[in-house]
Amino acid sequence: MEKAKYLGACSVDWKHTDLFYEYRGYEYCVTKHNNGYMDKSLREQHEEEQRKIDELIEEKNKPIESASNDAWEAFDKLYNYFETGIWED
Repeated sequence: MEKAKYLGACSVDWKHTDLFYEYRGYEYCVTKHNNGYMDKSLREQHEEEQRKIDELIEEKNKPIESASNDAWEAFDKLYNYFETGIWED
């Protein structure tokens, strides 16, 4: 698995620090809680954000499927309706 590159940090307030990373060409943020509150661990946040990026890249790389015959039939019916004013089922 490719590692994320640390970009920097920003303190929102004394309770929270946002950490910014780049992974596979996309940036994401995880939040470190400095007040003892722990919703998700940093590791869980990293894994979740990287999974989202992996899914986004996978979706972008899928080939575009051509329109099905049903779509073309619906288009033909609509075109005929505009031409004749008669809707045929």
